[in-house]
Amino acid sequence: MTTIKRFLCGATVAGLVAGTGAAVGTQVGLSTLSAEWMLAAEHVLLLGTDGTNLDKILEYASGDDSGFKMLMDRGVTAATSILGHQTMSTPSWSTILTGVWDDKHGVVSNIYRPEPYTTWPSVFNLIEYNKPEIDTTVISGRGLFTEMASTGGYPADNIIAITGGSSSAEMDALATEATVAKILSTTDNPDLSTFIFAYQSQVDHAGHSFSGGSEEYAQAVINVGANFKQILEAVAQAEAATGDRWTIIAVTDHGHQQTVTLPGFSLGHGFQSPNETSSFIMFSLAGNEAQAGGQNLSYQTVDITPTILQAFGIPMRADFDGVPMQSDPEILDSFVMPVDLKQALTDAINSFGYPNIGTDIMLSLRALAGGAGFFIESYLLPPISNYLQTIIDQDIFLISGLAQGAQWVLNTVGGVVADVATDLGRAVGYLTGAGVIAPNDAPLPLPGVAEYTGSLEALLADHAVVAPDLGDSDLPALVDLDTLLG
Repeated sequence: MTTIKRFLCGATVAGLVAGTGAAVGTQVGLSTLSAEWMLAAEHVLLLGTDGTNLDKILEYASGDDSGFKMLMDRGVTAATSILGHQTMSTPSWSTILTGVWDDKHGVVSNIYRPEPYTTWPSVFNLIEYNKPEIDTTVISGRGLFTEMASTGGYPADNIIAITGGSSSAEMDALATEATVAKILSTTDNPDLSTFIFAYQSQVDHAGHSFSGGSEEYAQAVINVGANFKQILEAVAQAEAATGDRWTIIAVTDHGHQQTVTLPGFSLGHGFQSPNETSSFIMFSLAGNEAQAGGQNLSYQTVDITPTILQAFGIPMRADFDGVPMQSDPEILDSFVMPVDLKQALTDAINSFGYPNIGTDIMLSLRALAGGAGFFIESYLLPPISNYLQTIIDQDIFLISGLAQGAQWVLNTVGGVVADVATDLGRAVGYLTGAGVIAPNDAPLPLPGVAEYTGSLEALLADHAVVAPDLGDSDLPALVDLDTLLG
């Protein structure tokens, strides 16, 4: 039986082959794609690497032994910037995974709250609500993503929280193993469409410990490139086994300062210097070999979620800030094929500057206020509490008891102080423009509460659905609309 998903894909194929589609723009080489793969299962892999400057990738991880190089050769690369937006991890990843900027989702710190993702559903929720038959997976050692993927009434199918490992590099290696295993498992059920998000953290950790200009940071970039190579080799193996082609996107949330703030610690990011606002996107669209090795001048990190949804034939929210990178006319017109991709990307990175002074001050204030609670909770309190714990563990008469009491006071009072600082940070964030724009779209209904039960004809009554003229093409009719609509 032909599903609606199959029909929509088939209509797209027919329009492209017959030349009668209503698309405003067409990617180079798109009309030459075969109908077979567009009717096959869809597989989208999103690779996230935290705090990774593209210029360091180009300098240290652009050889044939790097997955970054493999992905650049396979797809389209863009040197992007989040200038004018917060350069903290959770706000930036929230933009990537919701398709809206911080003036909408309102996330201003690294302390997780579920509320923004019920107001502005994540890509996981949107896929699961619209097409629950798609197998969705999150693989991460960071709680932000496992929490986000489980928030709302439509959680991801597989939430793989990576634990273990004595360092972020070891944790990334474990995440890589889990990602490879998940990719290869798709060959057991080739008709099942899949979305996988896999996260790597070590570059950001190296940046905070040693700065973005350190040898340790460069080595972390090399390590992630090697991990991505393993993952891309697994994709190639799965593609060979099933004949399906995968869409692969790699992205980072922000860049890193190049110098240390204090010995053994770098503030890293949070402000508006070009190194901090620098980001990148590598986008390999299944079947789009004609643009392999090219550059796009208009990609933005906010485009990631709309791009993923369109790959699965899921409708766009009306209030997205991002657009699908595979079909937006302005983005399609921004593709170039440089003679020297590495130099072209370097030139783009070097063109990044600072925002106007007002925006710079506003976002600096928001970063300081928004980050205060997280700093207290994650950096100030734990070392003191851990030191007191060492005294408690020694079981010293009277002293250990006093240490235990001091630890209780520290955790109780410190927790309250951190909570107050976090609330104040959110207030400052709102006053500086974060979360001030409400959604136009209604929230996703609770499962089973507002499921659509009318006829397909009624559902389509307010929407123009035009089946393309198949002309003399050899494509078979994929579905009988007259029969379907009764």
